Amino acid sequence: MKESVKSKTVVVSVIFLFIALAVAPGINVNVVNASSDNDLVEFTTEACGIPGLKPQTVKLTKQQASDVEELFDEIKNNLDNATTKEETVAIFDHAVVDLDEYGLLGGLSVEEAQRLVKRSYQNPQAMNLYNTMYGNCKIFNGSNFLCLIAGETKVTRFYSVVETGCSVLCYFLFGMYIVAHIFVDDPVVFYNIISRLQAISNLYHTVNSVRIIGTGGIAFGSSHYSELPPPYRYNPAVGWITTQGVIGKKSWNGSFYGGILGLVTFDSSSYSYYIGATGFLGIKVNMYDGSLFFLGSAFRVKISPENTLLP
Repeated sequence: MKESVKSKTVVVSVIFLFIALAVAPGINVNVVNASSDNDLVEFTTEACGIPGLKPQTVKLTKQQASDVEELFDEIKNNLDNATTKEETVAIFDHAVVDLDEYGLLGGLSVEEAQRLVKRSYQNPQAMNLYNTMYGNCKIFNGSNFLCLIAGETKVTRFYSVVETGCSVLCYFLFGMYIVAHIFVDDPVVFYNIISRLQAISNLYHTVNSVRIIGTGGIAFGSSHYSELPPPYRYNPAVGWITTQGVIGKKSWNGSFYGGILGLVTFDSSSYSYYIGATGFLGIKVNMYDGSLFFLGSAFRVKISPENTLLP
């Protein structure tokens, strides 16, 4: 009798156990999802310079997002205190490891990302040549070449090589349009010329939208035309940039513009963007507050103070 009671007790206990196991995960998932929906922050990260890799969205909790912000501040402080190239390289390597902990390497492994962010910097022959040519030239005080670059800035935009080429092409097409309008009287011939130019423009627009090539330029700051006075409104980039390259260590803090080239993009007739870095290879992270963190290497960097563009 006792054995029968025990057997029934065991059977009932096992049944309740299976019911509990079946119900509990659903309850837990609902609790986690409810918490996650209210406590997640999105970061968009991309490995620039690796064909085929697309931007990735990483969702972190608010605490993790705060930790990432502290990580960026720590990287800045470490770079500010670095005095040698070797120290800077070590900081970059360690920063990649830290970014990997939060899934912010854009789909790369730690080793792949470490090689990527230092690729433009790892060319000793070119660095020696540029150092001989420009190392002691005061005119390049606001510049650096073949350098490691890191920063966290707002009002910042990345350009691919193809996108920059599209903007240059638009200037060319506009010039061709003016020439055709002056020298061609036949409206049919003129229409055919414009149609062909438009087809070329559409082709480049399509290629650019794919963004096949990730390496390119970084624009710091922008300006745009306004119908109300003053006619032009200027928006500098705000944040910090640190470089270590041919001309040593160069850093910028506060408000500034890119000093290499002012670029009017093909998709906007009123906005100009100011390229401050070319040949960038590395990792970029778009933050939820509009800031952009980047870590990598660049062929050339030139930054101009905010007051250089003001009338």
